[in-house]
Amino acid sequence: MRFLFWFLLLAVAAVVAALAARLNAGYALLVAPPYRVELSLNLLLILIAGGFAALYFGLRVIVRTIQLPAQVREWRRLQKKDRARAKLDAAIVALLEGRYGKAQQQAQEALALPHSSGLAALVAARAAIDVRQFDAAEAYLSRPETQARSLSVPRLTLSAEIALEQGQPQEALRILDALKREAGMHTAALRLELRATQAARRFDQIPSLVDQLVKRGVFDAAQGEQVRIAAQREQLRALAHDAAGLRDAWSRLPESTRTLPPIARAAAQSFLQLGGDREAGEVLARSLEREWNSELVEPYGECRLPDATRQIEQAERWLAGHNQDAVLLRVLGTLCQRQQLWGKAQTYLEASLALDNHWRTHLALGEMLGRLGRSDEANAHFVAALRLATDELKRRR
Repeated sequence: MRFLFWFLLLAVAAVVAALAARLNAGYALLVAPPYRVELSLNLLLILIAGGFAALYFGLRVIVRTIQLPAQVREWRRLQKKDRARAKLDAAIVALLEGRYGKAQQQAQEALALPHSSGLAALVAARAAIDVRQFDAAEAYLSRPETQARSLSVPRLTLSAEIALEQGQPQEALRILDALKREAGMHTAALRLELRATQAARRFDQIPSLVDQLVKRGVFDAAQGEQVRIAAQREQLRALAHDAAGLRDAWSRLPESTRTLPPIARAAAQSFLQLGGDREAGEVLARSLEREWNSELVEPYGECRLPDATRQIEQAERWLAGHNQDAVLLRVLGTLCQRQQLWGKAQTYLEASLALDNHWRTHLALGEMLGRLGRSDEANAHFVAALRLATDELKRRR
C-alpha cells in the first residue's frame, strides 16, 4: 500500500513538472565577453539542480573518506569489546556450572583483550577461591581493573572470604568492617560475618547477627534458634576457666534459654570445672524439671552437693516418672555408692544393666564390689566393662 502511494505521488510530480516545462518559454543569457551563451530556463534549472547534487555528494564522499580510518578503529574497538563481553559471559556460565578451571580460562582471555571489565577479574577470583587457589585469587583482586569504586563491594567481600578460608577470621572481620563503612552490610556479607565471628569465637556477637539474618529470610525461625543456641552453648563452654565471666554470661540469659538441655549441659560442665557443683546441680535440676533429657542426668550425678541425701531423694523422685531410664538408674547407683548405701547402690546398678548393658555400669559395679572385697565378681564386671568399651571405640571408628 505504501509503495503504491509513493508511486502515484512520483507520477503526479512528473506530470506536473512536464506541464510546467512546456508552459515555461523563458530563457537565460549568459555573457562573458567575447562569449555569449543562451540557454532555456528549464535547462538552466536542471543544470543548477544537477550541479548542487554533484557538489553535495562529492563533499560527502570526501568527508567519508577522511573519517574512514577513525571509523575502522572504532569498529575494531567494538569488535574487541564484543569479544571480551562474550568471553566474560562464557566465564560466568562456566562459574555457575561449577567448571571453575574453564571459568578462570575464559576470564583470563577476557582480561587479555583491551577495554575488558574488572568484572572478569572478579569472576576469575571467585572461581579460584572455590578451588582453594588463594594466591591466584588475590592476584586477580589486585589487578587495576578491580579497583573501580563500583566494584569495591564484591572485591572486599571476596577478600574477606579468602582471609576466612585461610584461617584468618580476625582479618576477615577487619575487611568486613571496611566493607560496612564503604557500602553498609548486605546479606552475603552478613552471612560471611557470621562465619568469621564463629571462627573468631566471638560467641556473644552471634545472636544479633542471627536476628538480622532471620529478618532477611536467610534463616527461618527454627534455624536461627539452632544457631543462636549453639553460639550460647559455645560461649558458656569457653568460660570454663573464668568464674566471673561465666556467672555474668549466665545471668544475662533469659530463663527460657537457661533450661534448654544444650545450654544447661554446657553451663553445668563449666561450673563443675570451676568447682561450682552446687550451681551445676541447680542448673541441671531446673532443666530436667522442665524437660526430661537423659544426657543431663550423667552430669547431675557428677555434682557433689553439700546435701547428698537430698540429691538422692531428688533423683528418686525423677525415677517415679522415668523408671525405664538406664542412665538415671546408674546415676542413682553411683550416688548411693558415694554414701556407702551398698545394697541400694547394687540394686540400682543391676537394674540399669538389665535395661542397658553399658560399660560404665559394669565399671561402677566392679568398683563397688572391689571395695566390698568381692574380688571375683568385681573382676568379672571389669572384664565386661573393658570389652564393651573396646567395642564402642571400634564402632566410633
